[in-house]
Amino acid sequence: MTDRLNARCHCGKVHLTLPATAAGVLACHCDDCQKMHGNFNAFLAVPVVDVEVSGAEHLVWYQSSAAARRAFCATCGARVLKEVTEAGRWLISAGMIEGPTGRRIIKNLWADSKPDWYDLPAVAT
Repeated sequence: MTDRLNARCHCGKVHLTLPATAAGVLACHCDDCQKMHGNFNAFLAVPVVDVEVSGAEHLVWYQSSAAARRAFCATCGARVLKEVTEAGRWLISAGMIEGPTGRRIIKNLWADSKPDWYDLPAVAT
């Protein structure tokens, strides 16, 4: 496996490079993620300083809560990331990662908020 993971939005105007040492995939089942993604959101948590961004001018940022802001691609609308402001972390959508990641879901967040039409994804042990 490589020491960096590459990610891109649907149209390819936004590219992210993050360390392969980023934590495993987290699955968030909160109401916000359900409304924004149509399902749970799977992401990798990475310190902001460890992410390289190309095409940042195509990102549209907005404050989604007192503690976080989110960014999407202005061209294709892909939900690229969420920034947890005080933690200095970006939550990068796992579906944007290109090629195999070697990752599995390691934790389900806000599981009590999930709708009744799907079962929680299995968690790697």
